[in-house]
Amino acid sequence: MLEIERIGKLRKQLGLTQKQLADLAGVSQSLIAKIESRKIDPAYSKVMQILSALESEQNKGKKTAEQIMSAYLASVSPDEHVAHAIKLMKDKDISQLPVLEGGKCVGSLSESDIVELVAAHSDPRKPLVKEVMKESFPVIPANSLVDVVASLLKHYSAVLVEKDGHLKGIITKADLFKAI
Repeated sequence: MLEIERIGKLRKQLGLTQKQLADLAGVSQSLIAKIESRKIDPAYSKVMQILSALESEQNKGKKTAEQIMSAYLASVSPDEHVAHAIKLMKDKDISQLPVLEGGKCVGSLSESDIVELVAAHSDPRKPLVKEVMKESFPVIPANSLVDVVASLLKHYSAVLVEKDGHLKGIITKADLFKAI
């Protein structure tokens, strides 16, 4: 089992002794020693307990999405005119907006989308948001690590943060840069 083989390597990378890992995982030091020397085939639950402790230690000190998000979540509804979105973006000095309906993200609207309208010789203020919106921003749990946020921001202009089933904030590349 590959997971078992990772235990010793991860423990050493984190600079933990077998005793320290045992204390973190709530198991005996002798169990850790036997697992690392491959003298026993441990129960799956014990392996998961140990790996969970290692992961927690590995992520110690890393920021979460909730810590770097902007709690102000400007948004528009699909039935509003793009003119309202443009005004909101100008007033709040933001470059993208989630499109929300019933508290759920159903799309997104960005400066780029508005530029596309202008390039197509259309009046960008006339259509409804639902006629020009693009795919929704991804939604992640508030306790997600910054690594996850950074990976998503490679492909999306923003990430929405959810806690207890409700949208709580937004993270853009600018928010990520501030957190570094």
